[in-house]
Amino acid sequence: MPTRHQNRKTGRSITVIGAGGNIGSHLVPHLARMANLTRVTLIDMDSYQSKNLSSQDVTQGSIGKPKALVQASRLKAINPALRCEGIVADVRDVPLGKIRADVILACLDSKDARRVVNQIAWRLGVPWIDAGVQADGLLVRVNVYVPGSAAPCLECSWSDADYATARRRHPCQAAPAKPAPTDAPSYLGALAASLQAVECHKLLTGQTAKALVGRQVLMDAAFHKHYVTSFQRNPGCRFDHVTHRIEPLRCKPFVMTLRKALDGFSRDTRKGGEAVLSVEGKTFVFALACPGCGREKPLFGLTGRLRATDSVCPNCRRVMLAAGLNARARVSQSQLSDRLLDRSLASIGFRAGDVLTVLRNGRERQFEIGR
Repeated sequence: MPTRHQNRKTGRSITVIGAGGNIGSHLVPHLARMANLTRVTLIDMDSYQSKNLSSQDVTQGSIGKPKALVQASRLKAINPALRCEGIVADVRDVPLGKIRADVILACLDSKDARRVVNQIAWRLGVPWIDAGVQADGLLVRVNVYVPGSAAPCLECSWSDADYATARRRHPCQAAPAKPAPTDAPSYLGALAASLQAVECHKLLTGQTAKALVGRQVLMDAAFHKHYVTSFQRNPGCRFDHVTHRIEPLRCKPFVMTLRKALDGFSRDTRKGGEAVLSVEGKTFVFALACPGCGREKPLFGLTGRLRATDSVCPNCRRVMLAAGLNARARVSQSQLSDRLLDRSLASIGFRAGDVLTVLRNGRERQFEIGR
């Protein structure tokens, strides 16, 4: 008889974004011990530094190593039956299909990163749990969101000031500076991780009525108080709250060309009109320009998927950027040369798990590239 960790029929999956920080590093051991959990995906773009030893659940031997890979090894050490994948990347650059799970857990320190996760969760129709800490005041916060057209999302409670302070990444700008560290003590991150694990267990076991759905718990560890706040769907929310019905696109990105993909979309949709292709959160780059010497470099690819060497000016070594007509949110077949149309999806930057949006005759459909 299979053990509880080996039962694939009842197994559940979790994705942790910000898996190695003040909260995430304390969360991972809890996940490894959850019943019926079979797959965990850990996403974190950073590596451990010596300064992390005082605030994160990490050892000296992990210094210099990618956080996602270190935590994936910890998971396997506790529960070898788990299928674990550590992804060293910004969540904005990870294909949606790789993020999909039964529950998404966010352990982030950036408003814009939380906004991105909120959008991803809604598009996939996956519940997500947000956790945060504030060292000043010893505060811990956990929110639970379950996507729905009438359900409150992260942005429903945002003010103009929240949007103003959120850092957004645009193709015509260099990567934004990282947010200042929270300087939260280890025990505060551990408390947030425990609360997040409790809510995660409720969602995985169907105890939705007991979970903090549409609510927030705030714990004041300094004065031993806690507060629960309820949220409602804001009709003026800037986010559209749309969940996509994603269809499989059976292809190999290294084999299928952009021309064949667009032709295939045309056959799959109503007759007439031209297919227009987009990838949410990404931009098609046609050329890069150096803000220093003005040199231009023609190329074609997706933001976040360009090679680092492609973005360096060969003249002055500054980071080259895309602006104006060189950065487009959508492309159609008539806008592309035969040379570009005959390139493989992979050479442009598409990966297995990416979700493409095709607009034709006013109708949108979403397709996920197969693995």
